[in-house]
Amino acid sequence: MNDVFSIPRYLAGFENLLIATVEQPQLVRGLVELSVEINLAMARHVARHGADFVFTGDDYAAAERPFVSPQCFRELFYPGLKRVVAGFHDLDLPVIKHTDGAIQPLLEMIVDSGIDCLDPIDPIAGLDIGQIKQQYGHRIALKGNVDCAHTLTFGTEKQVVEETIAVIRKAAAGGGLILSSSNSIHSGVKPGNYLAMWNAIRMYGTYPIQLDNWEDQQLVETFS
Repeated sequence: MNDVFSIPRYLAGFENLLIATVEQPQLVRGLVELSVEINLAMARHVARHGADFVFTGDDYAAAERPFVSPQCFRELFYPGLKRVVAGFHDLDLPVIKHTDGAIQPLLEMIVDSGIDCLDPIDPIAGLDIGQIKQQYGHRIALKGNVDCAHTLTFGTEKQVVEETIAVIRKAAAGGGLILSSSNSIHSGVKPGNYLAMWNAIRMYGTYPIQLDNWEDQQLVETFS
């Protein structure tokens, strides 16, 4: 589903929406409110049909910086984000919030909105899942973040296994980790690399986590 950015972007157009944050902030507030109401209506529908959780896919940033300033986000988008997350929770639906890119300036607001899990802790944008675990792991779960732009696409199976183990080592302690790619399993991902990641998760991602004696080369040879 969505939360507060994608529907306004689709309706107004990306460039027009960004211009409106300066020239027509009331229009943006109205679009955000519309997005909240639409998503809560859809959430009520899927809850009746047995959905277990909500995954919202609105991106707030590019690899270099957020699309809007922290002040703009706080004034125009953050109130709606809090409302829609609270509405999902009222339906007993935990919330996995997706946004890749350099979200560091917005991170406190995203976490404070009440989300249950953050995805995908984008390594290309400079986010370190271990650091995010230390800072926010007592408040939210984390989903991510084997690099799908480079490692899963162009790397070797050995490199994939090493990165998968590194994510487990950084972020699995105490629970609260959904291990996945850093965004998606897109058409450029090598099937062998995906299989290497998945089998490393199955072998080493089961609690209690034990990584002291893992053998990466043996693992690659086993799953190749």
